[in-house]
Amino acid sequence: MRTLISNVTIVTNDTGNRVLTDCAVAIDGAYIRDVGPAAELAARYPDYDRLDGSGRVLMPGFVNVHMHFYGTYARGLALKSTPHNFGEILQQLWWALDKVLDDDAVYYSTLLPAMLAAKKGVTSVIDHHASPNAVAGSLDRIEEALALVGLRGLLCYEVSDRDGPAIRAAGIAENARYIRRSQAARQENADHLFDGMMGLHASFTLDDETLAQAAGTARDLNRGCHIHLLEDWIDETESRARYGAGAVARLQRFGVLGAHSIAAHGIFLDEAGQALMAETDTIIAHNAQSNMNNAVGRADVFALLERGVLVGIGTDGMTPDLRAEVRAGYLMHKHHLQDCNAGWDAYKQMTLHNNPAIYQRLTSRPVGQIAPGYLADLILLDYYPPTPLNSDTLWGHFLFGLVDAPVDTTIVNGEIVLQGGQLPHLDEAAIAAESRLAAERVWARFGA
Repeated sequence: MRTLISNVTIVTNDTGNRVLTDCAVAIDGAYIRDVGPAAELAARYPDYDRLDGSGRVLMPGFVNVHMHFYGTYARGLALKSTPHNFGEILQQLWWALDKVLDDDAVYYSTLLPAMLAAKKGVTSVIDHHASPNAVAGSLDRIEEALALVGLRGLLCYEVSDRDGPAIRAAGIAENARYIRRSQAARQENADHLFDGMMGLHASFTLDDETLAQAAGTARDLNRGCHIHLLEDWIDETESRARYGAGAVARLQRFGVLGAHSIAAHGIFLDEAGQALMAETDTIIAHNAQSNMNNAVGRADVFALLERGVLVGIGTDGMTPDLRAEVRAGYLMHKHHLQDCNAGWDAYKQMTLHNNPAIYQRLTSRPVGQIAPGYLADLILLDYYPPTPLNSDTLWGHFLFGLVDAPVDTTIVNGEIVLQGGQLPHLDEAAIAAESRLAAERVWARFGA
């Protein structure tokens, strides 16, 4: 695909957050070839297909750094009893739901939110999956769904000892298989959309042997780990009770932490734990809406950022819409701290720069800027600013305007996947009907 996009306001998302007018973007295949004055690019690329942005805002697609697609089938699900703490939420909902997922449920629970992600301008997703009775090939089904929509993905399977040694071994094997498969695909096609890493649940459900084996496998494959860390105090207390060491200490001992690993949440990190995140250069994925929903607390992401930790924003399965997560999290911190100035620069940094930086670090894929050499993962938003839009005002426009703007066009790897707000190659109603049939089977098993 060779396309020239013009008649747009370009949010470059470079280090200066430049906003360009009267400029155009030339796309050649999967990459941005040129950015410059519209008249000059029109003359330079006369044979490129034209895409008229109709005055819309053009910016890089968003990255979601921690997602659980399979959580889709919890929507509307009735529990047999009411959970009163995080441990009970895990036992009564998530660990009961993941056990009854089958291959079709894995596929459709990904496909529906993936379609919504494209509609909301999310072009790259880092997912963390669990289906203990449908482990083998589960990451292929997630990839299949994402590929049908056209999204980019970094996938892993959640290894845990909670379901016994056979399922634990199957989880490690699934991660290793998928990582190798993705690496081979990248060798054949440099623009392959998918990568893998080693998924782990949390310290308190992982035996020493499992941590050693999983971390060693990841290291042998030159990949990092994706794990939940101190989402609730249970991770610390149970880790100490079962294994004689706290959660952070155990992960450090077995080599789980590091520059290519993601620790999701980190709500109960103390100063020593925060310092170790910085020392090991471990990535933190912050998920404010999920933390509020589970009533587990507020991660001190500001302290982590001050220490130089690369902190990004995920949605933890609450929504495919990163923009909704960003505004809710930004307001949550202000409300909790009773500080009307809290988080302004931090949330801008995490959303616009850290999230794509995380994806780049873990996959070597150049996403997140409109500049030559970057991947053409772009979105056109129906946003016509009522006040001046420039590098100084961009974040205010984002939080109180762009966050609500409909996405007209989504482009991933240089290919249009959403146009006119629609997914032209997909029958959404028919797909939703198939998903409901799969959900009915899942819910019946859950109820039994």
